[in-house]
Amino acid sequence: MQQLLQEQVANRVQLDILKKANTLDLAFFENPEFYDKMRQAANQSSYQPVSMISQTFDLGRTVVTLVSLIFLLFHLAWWLAIVALIIPIPAFFSSTRYGWRGYQLMRRQSPGRRLMAYFVTLMTTDTYNKEVKLFNLGDFFIGKFWDLATGLYKQDKKLLLRRYNINFVWAGLTVVANTVIYLYVALQAVAGRITLGGLTLYTQTAVQVGQNFQGLLNGISSTYENTLYVNTLFDFLEYQPKIMSPPNPQPVDPPIEVEGLDIEFRDVSFTYPGKDVETQAALKRVSFTIHAGEAIALVGRNGAGKTTLVKLLTRLYEPDEGEILIGGRNIKEYDLKELRAQVGVIFQDYVNYYMTAQENIGVGRVDKIESKELVISAARKSGASAVIEKLPQGYDTMLGRWFKDLKDSTQLSGGEWQKIALARAFMRDARILVLDEPTSALDAQAEYEVFTKFRELTKGKTAVFISHRFSTVRLADRIYVIENGSILESGSHQELITLDGRYAQLFNLQAEAYR
Repeated sequence: MQQLLQEQVANRVQLDILKKANTLDLAFFENPEFYDKMRQAANQSSYQPVSMISQTFDLGRTVVTLVSLIFLLFHLAWWLAIVALIIPIPAFFSSTRYGWRGYQLMRRQSPGRRLMAYFVTLMTTDTYNKEVKLFNLGDFFIGKFWDLATGLYKQDKKLLLRRYNINFVWAGLTVVANTVIYLYVALQAVAGRITLGGLTLYTQTAVQVGQNFQGLLNGISSTYENTLYVNTLFDFLEYQPKIMSPPNPQPVDPPIEVEGLDIEFRDVSFTYPGKDVETQAALKRVSFTIHAGEAIALVGRNGAGKTTLVKLLTRLYEPDEGEILIGGRNIKEYDLKELRAQVGVIFQDYVNYYMTAQENIGVGRVDKIESKELVISAARKSGASAVIEKLPQGYDTMLGRWFKDLKDSTQLSGGEWQKIALARAFMRDARILVLDEPTSALDAQAEYEVFTKFRELTKGKTAVFISHRFSTVRLADRIYVIENGSILESGSHQELITLDGRYAQLFNLQAEAYR
């Protein structure tokens, strides 16, 4: 029963952690302290609650037995009961003290143990295996892992040896005290004050009083120690999101005849947590408008702030200054889920889900994940259908080889995975579609075809795409050039070429490379 209860509690703890993580902002997942607390909550709080329940029942039984034994011992000599109760107390304080130290050590070691787990992932996952082999990184990562493991082991060993040595000293004193009690009871028997039966009774009683009180104190110490670890779960569950839906959200309710939605940024500034506002701002007083049904492109160097605009648009972050409007309302007035349902985004670091092809595409619109007709339609729009139809079980084929054998699964190339990810965006059927360099693994011709089809399929909807290839960028109605967190230029392709500014410079540099 205890094993079943422990498994149920562990599952429930993990469920609570997942539910809490699902409510938290993206900023939490970019904070190492958050990861430490999440790991501690998951690893340390799975079996302690069950242990605490078991210990509570044990403590109850011990208290009842102890009271009976003390009453019996008082009949011989009251001071024997006092001595038997005092003996275990120093060991109790010592155990509690080292329990606290062990808990603090666990918290200090958490980053190192997370790093060890990361090295294990690097060495045992197909995602990293190619590069690990090609760069001969195996021994390097193994060495890193073992150095960390050895260092943490030494810390644990130092604390545990101290704890066991102290416990050994207190155990020795307990033996001495018990010997004194035995000698006193024996002298009482020799003097005829108690019978030989009483000798046995009182000797055993004195020993059991000490043992039961020791067990009671050990139980309290263990409960205290377990409570410390369980508190890591409560610490984690106390996290609260900062980005939330308003109490009375407004509906995203554009005119029926309009498929897209207006987007407006008004003097938006943003700096990532931990960065300097003056020198490391991601966006600086950015203002622009995208009309419903318009397709615009964002151009700029890596780190210029293009992806940050998308994160702010979807309320993954909140701007430090200014406001963002969709459909004429500040996006803070909308329900978060409804807002995000209106925006279909595929980032450059899209996710490869190790699920079936249908599920991989269907997660773009979870409520319709079972609709094969919609999944196939989305796959055809992205070009993924040509890939999926060649798979052994078609849309039921498991993608990735983590969970099924080679016959029932397949691994896709980078370009094929990108087509699957693009299909998720088309599955979304949102009023605003954003492609953040999701076609970087495709060749220039394939990317041009994808964006051409994208423009056709999103006609009437608001479309935003980010790309470094100007052959696709020029398909946009308007182009914004982002430089150091600000909009440097804007206009159509021809207007920007005529302007002969930064866009024309970047375009000519890329064109020169193809000559």
